[in-house]
This record gives sequence, C-alpha cells and structure tokens, in this order.
Amino acid sequence: MTRKQEEKPKYKISKNRCKKIVGYMLILTGILLPLSAFTSLSINNIKSNGEYDEYIEDTKRQSIDEDERNGIESYNKKVMNNDQNIVDPFIADEYKVEYDFYKKNPDKVFAYLVIPAINVKKPIRLDATYDHLANGVAQIDGTSLPVGGIGTRTVIAGHRGWYRDVMLLNLGELKKGDKVYINRQGNILEYVVDDTEIIRPSEWERLKPIKDKDMLTLLSCHPKRPPSPYRLLVNCVRAEKDELSRHENKSDTKIIKTTSKNITVLVTEIFIYVITLVGWIFFFFVILKFKKFLLNR
Repeated sequence: MTRKQEEKPKYKISKNRCKKIVGYMLILTGILLPLSAFTSLSINNIKSNGEYDEYIEDTKRQSIDEDERNGIESYNKKVMNNDQNIVDPFIADEYKVEYDFYKKNPDKVFAYLVIPAINVKKPIRLDATYDHLANGVAQIDGTSLPVGGIGTRTVIAGHRGWYRDVMLLNLGELKKGDKVYINRQGNILEYVVDDTEIIRPSEWERLKPIKDKDMLTLLSCHPKRPPSPYRLLVNCVRAEKDELSRHENKSDTKIIKTTSKNITVLVTEIFIYVITLVGWIFFFFVILKFKKFLLNR
C-alpha cells in the first residue's frame, strides 16, 4: 500500500453541520443574556434579608460618636433654615456635598429602609451617587438626614428597577396607611404613607420640610420605562406614639413581619423566580442537545 492509501481521511465539518453549531451557540447566548439578569434579580432579592440581619447584628456592637451626632444636628439645622440646596440625583453629575462628619467613610451604611408591603430592605447611604444608588437607596443632599424629628423631611431616592435588582420597582404600589421603617442602629422610626405626587425635576420646593411635621419622602423616576422625565414622590408622616407603643416588646424583625406583601409584589417575585428556574432548566436542556449533536458524527 502506498503512503497516501495508509493515511486516514481527515474529518471535515459540513456546511450544514457548521450552521447548526452556530445556531446552537446563538440560542445559548440568547438564553444566557436575559437569564443572567433574572438570576441576579433572584439572588439579590434573597440576599436582602440576610444583609439586613447582618446590619442588625453589626449595629448592636456599634455606637454613634459625639462628632457624628453633632454633625447630624448641624446638617439638619441648615436644612431647616433653608441653607442647603436640594440636588436631583438622576441628573446632577458634579456637585460638592456637605457631609463633613462622614468624610472618613462616605460609603458607610447610615441606616436601613424597610418597606414590608413591597418587600424592600435596602441600605441607606448619604449622598445619592451612582454607586450608592446601584447598591441600595440614598438620602438626597440638601434634605434632612433620616434620624427623625419635628420639622425634618428626609428624602430617600432609589432606582425604579436596576439590571440586577428590583430596587423600588413597585414604589407606586404603596397605598395610604402602608408602613415604612427606618432602622438607624437599632432605633426604629415608623412612618405611615400619607399621599403620592408626581413632580418635575425642577420642582424641588415640593420637598422642603413642613413645620410641625416629621416626614419621610421616597423618590424615584416616573414612569417606570425610560425616558422618565418626572419624579414619583411617596410622602410619609411619622406614626403617632400610640401606634408605636404596640411594638414596645417586639424585636425589629417581628415588627417588619406584621405587614403582608402587596399582591402585585408577590406576583412579581414569583414571576422572577419561575422565569429563572425555567430558564436554567431550558439552558441545560439545550446544552445537552448540543453536546449530543457534537458527539454524533
């Protein structure tokens, strides 16, 4: 036999087979891109409970130093005297913040926002920067710090959904009477939803403190889908003392569980979990088919 005859013919990929391989790759990519987003949403939704529990445990070992306490009081006095300018976190890029008492650790979690009705547990940071809003919610510079007090009005901003987190997607589902909590190192401030408003970004006079009221305003873009030229405000007032007395012997975790979730929120969560689960099952099914196709020469 000649040398040519002894050589085994090399395996060649046909055009049809090549097209099928490319097709499988495109299908897998098409599944994986949205699936990664839904997976992040599911993981972050589950993680939020654990992170909040960690915050509760960590703050038990911490105390507020005198400089920080004085800085907070000084800042809130400036706001009450109209010495602070309110900054829109969604359009302002460069501005100087006034948190002198927080300069050493500007990314530190100041408090926690808990909204049982829409299943929100997010860390509050000072200064609504891009990074802070990507990892929770943030107090808007120029508004009162979230420590409560008559004549104060803290404004907490958050995205109306993020590529890896639900955030304040269901903010518009809050109704009058729903409870909103701020946990500041074990000190729980209870607020009650009073009303909602839709304003333009230029209407910042609508966020000024109201005399004789202790207020919390939640702010996000409106509508949900971009472009979002307006701002949705959910205005809350501090709960009366007789309402708070019901929780005197309860831990903060039990207080949070006293409110049931909104039906829309439950449907949204179930939808995300189901899509994630079905998506991964389908993804691995396609991989197995692809593997079988490659082995079948």
